Amino acid sequence: MEQVMSFVVNKTRNSFFLIFLILAGCGGTEESVPPSKPVEQATPAIEPVTPEPVQESRETASFIPATLSIDAIDVKAKIEIVGKDKQGRMDVPKKTEQVAWYRYGAEANQTGNVILAGHLDDTDGPAVFYDLAKMKPGQKIELQSKTGQTLSYVVTNVTSYPVDEAPVGSIFGATVAKRLTLISCIGTFTKSKGYDERLVVTADQIEE
Repeated sequence: MEQVMSFVVNKTRNSFFLIFLILAGCGGTEESVPPSKPVEQATPAIEPVTPEPVQESRETASFIPATLSIDAIDVKAKIEIVGKDKQGRMDVPKKTEQVAWYRYGAEANQTGNVILAGHLDDTDGPAVFYDLAKMKPGQKIELQSKTGQTLSYVVTNVTSYPVDEAPVGSIFGATVAKRLTLISCIGTFTKSKGYDERLVVTADQIEE
């Protein structure tokens, strides 16, 4: 793998899949999304993943995202830095109004895949990515750093996948473009398995 591709997650499809599953830590009702009343939290059982070494990018323009702004769906959320939990899974944001940035993915403003995850809902109702499915190609997403820098991205694709059919390698894998990937839950919720689909929004950085 070329070094310019920034950080990489686990290399095997199975490892990618287990990391992908952790995003079922969103609540839900027995109804299809969007739910109309408070919902329950649920996280399915997932086998441990052994973390593999990550590879750093040669680029040096470090940009640690602190805030995510999506005007089209009225989102302005703080970004929490997360890694893997004790079972080797991608962690999720501790607060449902916040978004998680996976620190083993790319840093913003570097070649690679910046991965952000957010909850759909919780026991109190809608969470930060409740309206993420309404996003459309061409709409704008912004990341702000603590120092006031702003990076802009344009949405290129909005797709939902059944959990067991998602192309997890391409979703979590490194890229040759400066890409942003937003992930959340969607679909039908059951207490035993959580949501049965994952929503993936991809966007490419707008070079100023």
